[in-house]
Amino acid sequence: MKKLLLGLCMSVALLGGCSSQPGYDRSTEMGTLHKLTLSEVLDRMENGDTFMFAFTMTTCHNCEDFKENVLSDYIGDHGFEFNEVVLDGEDPQLVYDFVAEHPNPAEFLSDGMSATEVYTPTFYFVKDGKVEDIFVGANITEKQFDDYIQKYQLDKASEQE
Repeated sequence: MKKLLLGLCMSVALLGGCSSQPGYDRSTEMGTLHKLTLSEVLDRMENGDTFMFAFTMTTCHNCEDFKENVLSDYIGDHGFEFNEVVLDGEDPQLVYDFVAEHPNPAEFLSDGMSATEVYTPTFYFVKDGKVEDIFVGANITEKQFDDYIQKYQLDKASEQE
């Protein structure tokens, strides 16, 4: 009986029932990088846009590690728009107000961390102008980033590809 169940499971897996492939066609075009100000992000939100962006800082080791070891290779063949808000030149009050309105999810906070503190890198997915998801990404791996991209189909192939 165990062999029969195992055989059935393997058959289903071979037919795609247990596949980890995304349910959409992914773009293999080169992605794009954009530096935005927080004001530009807020304008896009007010316009009801759907996009992702990340808070980074030039002095953030985890941000630099992500950009050098994950993003630089990944963006070469994943057609998505990566928007970066470098916080160094931003109005601190505007940044703190944004994070207070969109607090960090508890699953990313360890003892002593605050839901309203600014952490970098932090990734935001905005759908129709509303923050739908927040991922605090210290030491983010390529797999975690790819899972995030796939979750929202940010690299979905266009009709023309």
